[in-house]
Amino acid sequence: MEIKAYVNQVIAMYRNSIRLRMIYALALVLIGLAVIILNMLNVLSLPGEMKNLVSISGTLISSICALPIKEIVDRLNKIKLIKILSEDVENASAQDRQKIEDLLWRFIEKNALD
Repeated sequence: MEIKAYVNQVIAMYRNSIRLRMIYALALVLIGLAVIILNMLNVLSLPGEMKNLVSISGTLISSICALPIKEIVDRLNKIKLIKILSEDVENASAQDRQKIEDLLWRFIEKNALD
């Protein structure tokens, strides 16, 4: 299989990963906000101490969503790098093309083992 096909598969894999992480973060934010809003509107009929616990847990849930940001940025940077290298393969001389293809293969192998 040609390296271009592998590059496209790696990019698609990273984009799917980013999409899932964004959905996860959005779900956490929405759950946290729902708990906080329900607590503020006194919809949840809980004892005083429990109300504070629910409020704190809602805040924690909404703050956890920041965790995948670093991974999303890393994956976006990897996509950019792969695109740049794959474009360079097409425009490079034969000797440089081989070096860039070797670099791409090592990148694909490393990410396959991660």
